Amino acid sequence: MENIDRGLLEEALIASATRAITYLRSTYVSREPAGIGKSGDLSREFDVVVEDLIFKTLREYFGEIRLVSEERGTVGRGSLMAIIDPVDGSVNFEAGLPIASVSIGIARNSKQVRVGDIEAAVVAEVFRDVVYFYDKLRGFKALGMKAKRKYPPSNIVLGYFESVESFRPYIRLPEITNFKPKLRSLGSAALDIVYVSLGIALGFIDARAKLRNVDIAPSIAIANSLGAKAYLCNGENAVDIAIDDIEKIECLVVGYDDEIARALLKAVSSERILGY
Repeated sequence: MENIDRGLLEEALIASATRAITYLRSTYVSREPAGIGKSGDLSREFDVVVEDLIFKTLREYFGEIRLVSEERGTVGRGSLMAIIDPVDGSVNFEAGLPIASVSIGIARNSKQVRVGDIEAAVVAEVFRDVVYFYDKLRGFKALGMKAKRKYPPSNIVLGYFESVESFRPYIRLPEITNFKPKLRSLGSAALDIVYVSLGIALGFIDARAKLRNVDIAPSIAIANSLGAKAYLCNGENAVDIAIDDIEKIECLVVGYDDEIARALLKAVSSERILGY
């Protein structure tokens, strides 16, 4: 990124995530309702506090910056923009289930910013000291663990399966592909997608029409850099998802590689053709 020190970019993202996680692990966390966020979901006080911490930290490093986030929507201005999900897996966090993350991506600010324009991204685990970082020029690294891309990937499909309709693509997989995977639903889409990119799972499916771009944009940038592939269920490459404002994601599949992603896409599409 012109006129931006790449080391400073990394420092800013990791500092933002670290401060957020320090708060989430503290005794000061409030789980009280805080109204409805711009994404339409119930916000809790920890969501709002974390978002404020991230916004404040990024402004310390970069001055004015545009923010696209689950709680505030789109605010601010500047040459840079950040797309964040302050707590991805907030239901898990509230319940005390140890799967949640902080997700942040940075791109140049413009009217047509897309996932593929993300210059740097971080997905940090809340309950483990593990941070996944991506820089468009420097590539991927993990802090706190050795993150070598596993091959072959584990025979597991991750996703959200809260209705019969969202479960059917998984059932169809053995019928139309050679996959007979185990099914797991962890509750943090950002972590699911990073895990797929590392081979911890072979794929991810979400056909609920409940995801938003803020949930998955930074993790898709990371996954794409590692060779994983993500598609909307209309066949559009997920790197083309707009991120200049909050946008609903009707249906998403992510595969360890393009072949797996297209197989998952075929399973989802077959259900839609059948009218489910």
